[in-house]
Amino acid sequence: MNKYIHLSIVLLILFVTIGCSKETDKTVNDNSQEHIKLDIAIHVANPKGQEPAFYWIVQRFMEKYPDIKIELHGTEQKAHIKKIKMMAQSDSLPDIFWVLPSSAKELAEAGFLLDLKPFLNNHPEMVENLHLNMLDSYSLDGQQFGLPYQSLVTGIWYNKAIFEKNNLKLPETYDGLKSAVQTLHENNIIPIAKGANDPYSVWAFLTMLSRYGYFEKIDSILAGNESFNNEDFLNFYRKIAELRELGAFPKNVATQSYFQAVQMFLNGEAAMLDAGIWETKKIEESSIAGDVGFWWGPTFTDGVGNQKISSIVPAAPLVVNKHVEKDKAKYEAAMKFLGFYFSEEGASIMIENQVAPIMKFDGEIDSDLHPVFANVMNVINDTSWESKQNQPDLIVSEGIANAMYDSIYGVINGIYSPEEAIKIVDSKIAR
Repeated sequence: MNKYIHLSIVLLILFVTIGCSKETDKTVNDNSQEHIKLDIAIHVANPKGQEPAFYWIVQRFMEKYPDIKIELHGTEQKAHIKKIKMMAQSDSLPDIFWVLPSSAKELAEAGFLLDLKPFLNNHPEMVENLHLNMLDSYSLDGQQFGLPYQSLVTGIWYNKAIFEKNNLKLPETYDGLKSAVQTLHENNIIPIAKGANDPYSVWAFLTMLSRYGYFEKIDSILAGNESFNNEDFLNFYRKIAELRELGAFPKNVATQSYFQAVQMFLNGEAAMLDAGIWETKKIEESSIAGDVGFWWGPTFTDGVGNQKISSIVPAAPLVVNKHVEKDKAKYEAAMKFLGFYFSEEGASIMIENQVAPIMKFDGEIDSDLHPVFANVMNVINDTSWESKQNQPDLIVSEGIANAMYDSIYGVINGIYSPEEAIKIVDSKIAR
């Protein structure tokens, strides 16, 4: 692949690294005992503050295995992705790292990633307890090149108090949502908080797109046998335009960030927020905690297929550098970490930090102590809804995903008509 260095350069780097350096990944602890070092890199600048569940899993793991030292490296997502691509070019990837699905697949195809199928074979209980759609997305030609970092659960947070104050019930259908938006706007309340400065923040709208036959069509579209510019998708984009015309979004949506949109919701200025359950803890610590619910979004009478589609999908994967297998001690340490991460103990740490565990969870959440999280888990466990297999933007290339974000926010901002928006994605796919 053009984005990776030529094989001769890789071999030269490996020769220099192996032949000229005697440095190892064994370090010495305060008691002068050797321990194994693992480098783990994730996609946030402040792991303890932004990804506390992962951070505390790392801390508890090191307490359990004091002979293993984990260096946890956190970098803001865009910079992290860029850094991973540069490290791949120099064949110096971290031992374990978070990466976008499209990049993970490219790295797997180029031979940079460890096959985790043996790990799964050694942990059949883990496979049995995972949601069915959590592994298939990261399998290629019989190789398991990644495991889900977390369950990616996205939808619409809503403020029950605002709905009640305006004599509104949580809508079930698009027509109900449209009516609620109109009432809220007329009463000077922002219906849906959004921020286009972070263009990926369209999760609920991607789920709505799934209700127009996205997964039934996308393989054929990518193969060139069908077009993204089709009547069903156009109907969806027309709904977005209609919501914009009704005043569904903040006036400053074009200049606002996702994080400002979150704050707008927490301040009680907006009735709804397009986000995911990673905001659970922040909401529980806010003044509106007792009034917040979680919703999968509206169904559509002109939609395609099952309308009761939820979004409980595998988050971008954790992957392992293939070079790890060359060092037996490091390989065993990496497998121990994955085993801990996907264990009941790992799941309990996620629950402690109000993150829905990757594994199936049948326990109860204390609704008095954690009302928001308890509500979320009840919604997740509602079997009358069926999760889509993945998030629509995570099964296409990064370029196509960016075009999808641009098209949705382009309509929200009034820059594109629905017809222009779908042509943008169609043109990107054609290229």
